[in-house]
Amino acid sequence: MELKTIRWITEDGIGQLALNQPPSNTMDRRFFDELSLLTRMVIPGSGIRALVVYGTGRHFSSGADPADLCRRVRETLPSNYPQEIPAFLSMARDSFQYIEKLPVPTFAAIRGVCLGSALELALACRFRICAEGAVFGFPESSFGLMPGCGGTVMLTKAAGSQKAIELLLGGRNFSAGEALEMGLVHRIVSRKTVVEETLKIAKGMISTLSL
Repeated sequence: MELKTIRWITEDGIGQLALNQPPSNTMDRRFFDELSLLTRMVIPGSGIRALVVYGTGRHFSSGADPADLCRRVRETLPSNYPQEIPAFLSMARDSFQYIEKLPVPTFAAIRGVCLGSALELALACRFRICAEGAVFGFPESSFGLMPGCGGTVMLTKAAGSQKAIELLLGGRNFSAGEALEMGLVHRIVSRKTVVEETLKIAKGMISTLSL
């Protein structure tokens, strides 16, 4: 499959997974198919020693559009649409869990918005470096939904159950500063340099682990 929604680069032992549908890098059905391909077929044999995930352009990602995902699944699988929804969610969760369990340092470099499924993807990484002015949130409750790719568990681990319940049920957005206070991000840097800074940190960690 030719990658259209993701840009995959390996350089200096670091895999760079860039969400590549600017300006908002929406996570549509094709994105999840391509992410599944990468986590099943490409990354396992790549020999990378670290992984950095980021979005091209101004934003990390606005996350998945539930209405768009349902429409695309329905169009693609008209004969067994209801039965395929759990299979699709399982595929998406498997991709995120693969990243979460990678035995190498994993980083999310976050600028702009990081919402819903995008925040789940960021939480699947061990380290999160964000830019000044970044905006986070789980808006799923406003659609009558809950995060479906492991976000409830990952958010609870990172921020504690009380804060996780507030954010998941309230659906409000929150700032980079609040994310830092909660422990959801590890460092706030300049918007212009967040990807470069994260790659630098990844290279330094690789060097340290090699000693």
